[in-house]
Amino acid sequence: MKSFHNPLIDLRYWVLISLASIFGTNTGDLAVRWYKQASDVMGLPILFGLKHLGPLPILVVLFVALYFIEKLDSKKIELYFWTAIIIIRTAATNIADSLNDDVLIPVVTTISISTILLAIGGFIWQSQRQKPIEGFFTPNSNHFYWGMMIIAGVLGTLIGDELAHAFGLQMSSLVLSVILLGIITLGYKKFLIFTGFYWFGIAFARIAGTAVGDWLAKSIVKGGAGFGLPLATLFSGLVFIAVATLWKTNKTKAVN
Repeated sequence: MKSFHNPLIDLRYWVLISLASIFGTNTGDLAVRWYKQASDVMGLPILFGLKHLGPLPILVVLFVALYFIEKLDSKKIELYFWTAIIIIRTAATNIADSLNDDVLIPVVTTISISTILLAIGGFIWQSQRQKPIEGFFTPNSNHFYWGMMIIAGVLGTLIGDELAHAFGLQMSSLVLSVILLGIITLGYKKFLIFTGFYWFGIAFARIAGTAVGDWLAKSIVKGGAGFGLPLATLFSGLVFIAVATLWKTNKTKAVN
């Protein structure tokens, strides 16, 4: 994507990444639910027999279309970047849920492989990226960047689901949110911006976002807030849009 369509990596960025992780958890689950309903009515195929991957081709088409449309727009807006993030987060939910529920691979194996890939990718990204601007850094959102976003999203979803199963949705949501708040507060001007740990910050935002998104959507009986999936998706989406719209960053001041 063009650099002027990207946000600065400041406090606002990390808050929005965290909110996008919650929203993407809900949209991923809702997309699968809608696809299953459409499949029952219209006889749509299940991709490779993996029930959670049904929406994935649609998400790929949306991302590719967004990618090419963005190239034609010279307006300095962040809409394309954050829309891409939501699509990636939605796809990561579908992929991780398919690995968890459809593919007979131990979760420890999938988490280990994803962690190794993220670490290797983080090292490569750190060695190749442009020198950060003092205090801020605009991401070079190329193909490698979005591939890393997928890996971080899948890893975060896998770990978030496992922690929720182990400790319950309410407890895991609360504890992970507090830890994420501490990581962002302490690191958004330091290790989250200047090092490859940026990608583990992205992954941890997804870990917490997975727990919170599921907590919003699940019933009270299952330890959730009882919103239900459609209402939880609407709520998390509106919160994300409101923060993205109302919280502005002065890029000129930040760069200078």
